[in-house]
Amino acid sequence: MKNLLKKSSPVAWFVLGVLVAGGTGTAYAANGGTFRLGQSNSATATTKLTNTKGTALKIISKAGTPPIGVGSNSTKVPYFNADKLDGKDSTAFQPKLASTLTFENVTLAAGWGYGTGNCSPDPGPQVAKTAEGIVYMKGSVCYSGGGSAVMFTLPAAYIPANRVFVPVLVDGPAVGAIEITTAGAVIAIDAGSPGSAGRFTSLTGVTYALPN
Repeated sequence: MKNLLKKSSPVAWFVLGVLVAGGTGTAYAANGGTFRLGQSNSATATTKLTNTKGTALKIISKAGTPPIGVGSNSTKVPYFNADKLDGKDSTAFQPKLASTLTFENVTLAAGWGYGTGNCSPDPGPQVAKTAEGIVYMKGSVCYSGGGSAVMFTLPAAYIPANRVFVPVLVDGPAVGAIEITTAGAVIAIDAGSPGSAGRFTSLTGVTYALPN
């Protein structure tokens, strides 16, 4: 140790400082001091790392362990939280969104109705869409006889770019399907399509995406 001190090498003094400080086992608190690896460090001011040539900090941890931890599970870290997806706030993806949309009625084709006789008491078919182009349907359609499998035709604003097939609940209860064509026709598809009089198809929960 004496020889090490006589040479007065900056490296030697650094090593000596690490040995002395490292042996204390206490948190090192000094603004502008040395950051000690494997030890507790503390400061009374924010520590900032800047690299004008590239990545400022890279943290690698043992496989299966998080590379970093934070001291709060409720306070959001600016630019470092998962509150947004594709620039949208998390509230934009909540299921309650459909209930806030403005739905509009569609005109049923010949041979189709709703809410009468043995049909479902649900209101007639309605459609709405989000600003992102997601279409929602609700209500039900009842076959009254004498018509084709086409239940109704969608307004131009709701027509998909490609044919869409969606499973739906059919009176029975049974699972059927509807087809939405690129012309906007909504067609009933099931074992007895268009089915016997009084049979209904529920559209509630049907969704599909419009072209961008």
